[in-house]
Amino acid sequence: MHETHFFEQQDGSRIAYNILEPQKPDDIKKTPLVLIMGVYGVKEIFMGLKEELAKNQKVIVFDNRGIGESSVVSHYDPISLDLMAQDTIALIKYLGIKRFNLLGWCFGGIIAIYIASNLPLELELERLIICASSISGTFILYDESRCNLMNLPDGPKNIQEQKDKFMRTYNESFIDYMVNHPDIFDKYAEIHVTSNRPFEILKRQWETIKETNFLNILSESKTINFPTLLIHGEEDVLVPIENSELLTREITNSKFISIPKAGHTFWFGAPESITFINEFLSRDGFGQLGQLSASYRRLSTISRL
Repeated sequence: MHETHFFEQQDGSRIAYNILEPQKPDDIKKTPLVLIMGVYGVKEIFMGLKEELAKNQKVIVFDNRGIGESSVVSHYDPISLDLMAQDTIALIKYLGIKRFNLLGWCFGGIIAIYIASNLPLELELERLIICASSISGTFILYDESRCNLMNLPDGPKNIQEQKDKFMRTYNESFIDYMVNHPDIFDKYAEIHVTSNRPFEILKRQWETIKETNFLNILSESKTINFPTLLIHGEEDVLVPIENSELLTREITNSKFISIPKAGHTFWFGAPESITFINEFLSRDGFGQLGQLSASYRRLSTISRL
């Protein structure tokens, strides 16, 4: 377990975060990477991904306001895209970081785009990574009735029930990976069962999504000139892969890599995705990444024949 630290925002919200230090002394000097979680998610869901990325650089991961170990003054306080972006920026400043890399997953990718398009002058963003993010609002297909179902009393009450739900609803590659890694499967299910995820906060996050003008976000993405990597699982049923393809066309200095057989939580069972991220964050950036991804696509095509 990683030690949890806290800092307090001006409105009284307390943001919980972990710092994963790199394993090699030389990597301490590398640019730190900040991870932004998606809707209804807690920082522990990045299990496996954050630890692998921390082998090469410092990684900072946090809970969005009101969820996980983070708190708000009241569960009925408004939550907005701007507030969630401010929490990220405030954490970076609190830690005394001037230069950083940013990775956003799911709605965290939208927050990351918002930050990259409205970056304070005193901060420097080197590289941006957007993973499995919707820019058209298509994952709002999980409408309010679906949202309300998530709070029914007959939801998973223990780890086994949660695992059974995953087996019914997640994609095949995720299931195969978890069946072959039962300890990880138990831990992942435990996170979902025991984490503090208040239903009122979910509704506030849901309202944030509904109120977000995705056309404005798409327009803002055109102003991004940081090197940007987009990653998306080809079997993502929550956020269609076309969202990342669209973003790639709008962001000039970008590269898109699709991960065959991977779903929304693409890093489970797809270690190559972590390799791509690390290579993108290295000094070579797009150079070596282009060669790796080209070889990967050829091998993936052959494996599917």
